[in-house]
Amino acid sequence: MIAFALFATFITAFAVTALLVPPLIRLSLRQGWVVAPRPRDIHQRPMPMVGGLAMIAGFAVALGLSFLLAYLSPSLQRSAFEQMRLGLLLVGATLVAAVSLWDDLRDLPALPRLAVHGIAALIAVGPYLWDQTLYPDALGNTTEARGIILTAFNFPLVEQIHLHNISPWLAVAATVFWIVGMQNMINWADGLDGLAGGITLIAALMLALHTLRLEPAQYTVALLPLALAGACAGFLLFNFHPARIFMGDVGAMTIGYILGVSAIIGGAKLATALLVLGVPLIDMAWLIGTRMLRGRSAAQAGRDHLHHRLLDMGLAQRQVVLLYYGMSAIFGAIGLLPVPPLVKLVALAVLGILVTGFLIYAAGRKTTRATHS
Repeated sequence: MIAFALFATFITAFAVTALLVPPLIRLSLRQGWVVAPRPRDIHQRPMPMVGGLAMIAGFAVALGLSFLLAYLSPSLQRSAFEQMRLGLLLVGATLVAAVSLWDDLRDLPALPRLAVHGIAALIAVGPYLWDQTLYPDALGNTTEARGIILTAFNFPLVEQIHLHNISPWLAVAATVFWIVGMQNMINWADGLDGLAGGITLIAALMLALHTLRLEPAQYTVALLPLALAGACAGFLLFNFHPARIFMGDVGAMTIGYILGVSAIIGGAKLATALLVLGVPLIDMAWLIGTRMLRGRSAAQAGRDHLHHRLLDMGLAQRQVVLLYYGMSAIFGAIGLLPVPPLVKLVALAVLGILVTGFLIYAAGRKTTRATHS
């Protein structure tokens, strides 16, 4: 029954999303909800841009179904703490989706959008803002917080960094930073057909597998990333190159929010998330640093992303996207292996060196071309 519930959650999100995309394409074309090609863009014709609405619907329906599936087995019944966290997630994701949809249709300034992302992250933190007590979990350990909060995470050589014990407000700050960062990282990765949806799909599956491998397995927690993975898979049927629709900010920001929460809820799985998403995360850090050094706003759009540089070097869209998929899957698998945390840190460091080295090489190559042109 547990395996059926896990599969049913994934396939429901997949089916609902896939069924909703075609009518959403027609509606977008009729209403003019399209994005015209800009100098930095890859697409050559106006494209429907609010496909994320189908993903959100697929995720929400699957998550709702998971509550009904709780009647199949006691292992699928959620605690009061978990039910509260899912409620906070849905409220925060709704806020992100609403503002991001408005941004897709009306183009909001960067700072108000960032402020909303922070507010949505604080909504996820929830009652922990004023009740910073840790309560006993099902095993009697005092680990349960009233909210979605990064209280502690494992780190090589020091075993565990317990943010709550250092300062509850440090835990709040780390949680907000993580969730806001994940939203914007997925949005920045949404530059090629199928890129953002594919890496989110892989990351969500890896988080679900990580959760199921815990002792004891957290079946109800695994349903959350499985619903997200199903929605991404259903959308990729129409978004993989050549895409028929884009997810828009309403899709990228919302799935980034859900993914960020999924990496925290039920115990921090940061190492797995960082390994799966290492390439786009390093690219985002590189862009923020280099843009600020050049006096540009970090939020300003441009053609300086890693995936753009790979295209400029002659790779096709599908090749770049499949390269990202392969890197995410390989390093995500390393995150799931029963190896010491130090090995995972070394793997992440190797990934960082490889990606940073390529970015430095590509930047020098671009400078050389500009000098000789």
